[in-house]
Amino acid sequence: MTNPKIKEAGIKTRFQKGVSPNPGGKPVGSRNRLQGDFLKALSEDFAAHGKAAIEQTRKQSPAQYLKVVASLMPKELEIKRPLEDLTDDDLIAGITALQGLIDSQGNAGGTRH
Repeated sequence: MTNPKIKEAGIKTRFQKGVSPNPGGKPVGSRNRLQGDFLKALSEDFAAHGKAAIEQTRKQSPAQYLKVVASLMPKELEIKRPLEDLTDDDLIAGITALQGLIDSQGNAGGTRH
């Protein structure tokens, strides 16, 4: 059970609805500045030590290395198959046209496979 004195004190010390404890708010740009400073420091450190850190992680903690690699992969991998919609006849016509182009150039480029 809650002590009534604590409960009463809590009500008196709470901010009233609509009254801000800090009407001026945070200084403009303070969070952005902190983020910018952090990212700049991280970028500089990574430029100097990133490759070595990646290599060390790969050797000493392969599971963690793979976890990082996997986290960078897109959630859904879209595989494009440009020939998928072609019919067999379309494919045969394309192959025939390519073969004709190869034959018309002769054997100037080397051996034929």
